[in-house]
Amino acid sequence: MRDATPRPCNVWVFCPAAGGCAGGREPRGACWLKHQPRPENPTGPADAPDNPWTSGSMAAPADVRGERGVHKRFHVVVTTNANPYQAWQVRTMHYWYLKQKAKQDPRDGQMGGFTRVLHDQPDGLMDEIPTCVVDRLDDEMGFVVLSRPNAFKQFFEKCPEIEEDYILMAEPDHLYLRPLDNLMNGRTPAAFPFFYIEPAKFPTLVRRFMGDVTITDADLAAMDPIGSSPVFIHKDDLRKIAPTWHDVTVKIKRDPEANKEWGWVLEMYGYTIASWLSGVRHDLRPKLQAQPPWDKSVSDFYILHFTYGNDYDLDGTFTPGKMGKWRFDKRTWTQGAPENNLTRPPAGMDNELVRFLVDAVNEASASLPHWDDPTGMKRLGGKPAGQGLRRKDTASVSSGRPRAGGRRGGGGGAASASTPRTTTAATG
Repeated sequence: MRDATPRPCNVWVFCPAAGGCAGGREPRGACWLKHQPRPENPTGPADAPDNPWTSGSMAAPADVRGERGVHKRFHVVVTTNANPYQAWQVRTMHYWYLKQKAKQDPRDGQMGGFTRVLHDQPDGLMDEIPTCVVDRLDDEMGFVVLSRPNAFKQFFEKCPEIEEDYILMAEPDHLYLRPLDNLMNGRTPAAFPFFYIEPAKFPTLVRRFMGDVTITDADLAAMDPIGSSPVFIHKDDLRKIAPTWHDVTVKIKRDPEANKEWGWVLEMYGYTIASWLSGVRHDLRPKLQAQPPWDKSVSDFYILHFTYGNDYDLDGTFTPGKMGKWRFDKRTWTQGAPENNLTRPPAGMDNELVRFLVDAVNEASASLPHWDDPTGMKRLGGKPAGQGLRRKDTASVSSGRPRAGGRRGGGGGAASASTPRTTTAATG
């Protein structure tokens, strides 16, 4: 249903740079009024290195702090398969989860348990990371992320019931920068907004997967611009969303037009559409996650998402879209873990988050045993791990007790490797 109602201006952008903005096309002092669906919580990169604009909103800011107290304790749930690429990432993630959890308030801290939902054969990490093994899709259609919604669906069908009421949906390429707070207010889920999830840009496609539900242009503009991670959510709401998320995502993948338009983010659109169909709306939390190199400072972010490539010349100059002489890109290590003691960024590089990222991987590689065997399969002689415990004999579960002994030596979903980010802090 088309909606001709004009959109009100509710945010602004201003160019303070002496040399102007937009490559000099906008002079210093240029000021534009724009629209965002949720002006009380405008989204956009806070300190993108190539973005000279400043911005603000005409609405009173939303309370994005969430509620404190153990009643909002949450359980981290991350999905992976059993390949080296995801294994070294999830080992690093789990290491930093444990480290930050140990720092939280012992009485009121909200970080609870951790489960890796492994949609693959059991691997050698079952004794290191708490793991529930579920089924992989018979046909992923060349897109391994297609198994993610199915893994969450099976989490509620086959894995032991968690004691926490809330879940943080996570991915292996997340590092925790500080003890995490649950950022939900009441029962409303809280999610990180992605600038490239734009339901209103694809009205025909979105309506195609809405079934008999009528959706107006205003509804499209109000849909959550999010993916499935990071998301804080009540477990009963996720239990409701997961089957629809799975069904919608598979339909999107099988649709040639939608598959072409949405590509590697089609599962994220699947979650957004499934949430709408399930009657679940999300509050937006831009500070939940930083994404270097487009974000630069640790500031008050909680999670570092290292999906993008980070490229710099040896003098520290940022080289977006061009492979730098110094670089960190997780795709460098698809067949095995990064080497110990990775070279730190050049001294002149001014991105605090990139430094944290390299130091965090170095610390994990120096502390975790058998770092060069990320899946643990060498230790098992190449044979699958044992099945462990099962809930109603339907899913393999491990306790994930860390193995004793570390190694010394060394220091301290995905976007393309160097996708430039050009949005301003308030876009229309």
